[in-house]
Amino acid sequence: MSLTAELALRLGPLDLDVTMEASTDEVVAVVGPNGAGKSTLLRALAGLVRADRGRVTLGDRVLDDIAGGVHVPPEERPVAVVFQDNVLFPHLSALDNVAYGLRAQGMRRAEARRRAGEWLERVGIDGDHAGRRPATLSGGQAQRVALARALATEPQLLLLDEPLSAVDVETKGRLRRALREQLAGSPAVRLVVTHDPVDAMALADRLVVLEDGRITQQGPITEVTTRPRSAWVARLAGLNLFRGTAEAGRLVVAGGSALTIASDVRGPAFALVHPRAVTVHRSRPEGSARNAWAGEAVGIHHEGDRVRVQIEGAPAIVAELTPAGAGALRLAEGGPVWVSVKATEIDVYPD
Repeated sequence: MSLTAELALRLGPLDLDVTMEASTDEVVAVVGPNGAGKSTLLRALAGLVRADRGRVTLGDRVLDDIAGGVHVPPEERPVAVVFQDNVLFPHLSALDNVAYGLRAQGMRRAEARRRAGEWLERVGIDGDHAGRRPATLSGGQAQRVALARALATEPQLLLLDEPLSAVDVETKGRLRRALREQLAGSPAVRLVVTHDPVDAMALADRLVVLEDGRITQQGPITEVTTRPRSAWVARLAGLNLFRGTAEAGRLVVAGGSALTIASDVRGPAFALVHPRAVTVHRSRPEGSARNAWAGEAVGIHHEGDRVRVQIEGAPAIVAELTPAGAGALRLAEGGPVWVSVKATEIDVYPD
């Protein structure tokens, strides 16, 4: 089973134009900045938003063919959606929320409720909570019910829109593990929209990066994160990315600044620098570093056993230090700094 989608539509300021494929062999995460069109793409695949042009096929079934006048209504598509705000029926119990989709498919009430109970158990909702209404459930419990309701109908296409955004940090870890387990066992084509890089890395096998309504990069997670092709993807991976023109051992970037590189790549190129390869000084460094420039420390963020320092300069860059190193340089106070990067620490590849 595979999904093939060519969709184009305008919705307010959004101009969405996407061509993508997905199969049952992998979980695909659609990632990108706010306003990129991620949720609109999912709603179009579910039939909740009609495209202006394009074609969507799921297996051998055509769901949309704008030129041919085909548009299968949402309720007739073998598609299930888990929205970020759950959209559970407030007047029904958790059990009856899950049974609702099965009843809509024509299943008898007793059998639907039995199946619903099984699915609730699979996602970690016990019998004591099965009889509760959504308002009495925690955010994590309600999201598990929504997931069970979607999976119970055995859809051919499962769409999840920011499935973990409405739960607290402590709950998110447990729910992420449960969601990964359920997605791995689902025979459906599975698409997950998320803005959280941890969720994307934990849940998906492949990334589709959507920016300003266009796919800017897609591929296996390792491939995308080690060879980013936009500043947004580089930030997702926690890396520094520069784009410019390589010539004679130099990469000239926007604004006219240049980096010395140990690469024979020529022409339009990207340069990738890991923050750990950036050395920070309070005065102009002495030594053999072929790239050194002045800047200003404008932000400091503690992430586990490392400290990430945002430095404005030409070019701007992020450095990663140990807490002891950041403390010795008194970087929490901000102010002028110098940075240096060895040419051999810059990974250059063609644009």
